Amino acid sequence: MTKVVQFPVNPPQKLGPKKARRRRRPNLEDYGQLNIFDQLPDAPIVSLPKAGSFFEEALTLDEEGKDTAEKYYLLAIENDQSIEDSYCNLGILKSGQGDLSKAIDYLTQCLKKNPRHFEAHYNLGNVYSDLGNLELAKVHYELSTQIEPEYPNSYYNLGLVLISLKKYKEAIQSINKFVELSPSSEHQTANELIKTLNAIAK
Repeated sequence: MTKVVQFPVNPPQKLGPKKARRRRRPNLEDYGQLNIFDQLPDAPIVSLPKAGSFFEEALTLDEEGKDTAEKYYLLAIENDQSIEDSYCNLGILKSGQGDLSKAIDYLTQCLKKNPRHFEAHYNLGNVYSDLGNLELAKVHYELSTQIEPEYPNSYYNLGLVLISLKKYKEAIQSINKFVELSPSSEHQTANELIKTLNAIAK
């Protein structure tokens, strides 16, 4: 007879999406390349005039909950501005509208541009979790923890997927990592889950 597990929150709710924002330029030296511009003494700094950014406008509209955000993300892509971040945020928009197949399409387009795009992996984990495809959700949450090991929500959502997969010891480790990285004000449900999981895993 299967043991019924009673969790403190039934079912525990996963943590929400993570929007992509404009990225800083990568440090070339992080990739083993010499940054020749740092070697030039007293090189003049030239500021280029700032053009309007469809991506920035889309992000502002998105955070205000305006429907026109989608149009501006698409304009950003058409104008070669923050393409991968625009695809990622379009994926979040479509997920919020319940169009999960289009959300997957946009998030996958993002990963084609940048296979290590943290927010795309995290948000794909959320979408696959919503669809009940737990193995794919697990893969994307795990990838997100490798790319951004300090982001706590990835560990929490991964822990929930591991619970559903009945991998309780791994779930405890993942939720413990969430507790380690997140503010104490967010620990109540996580601590209750860990307590329940410890009782099961014995």
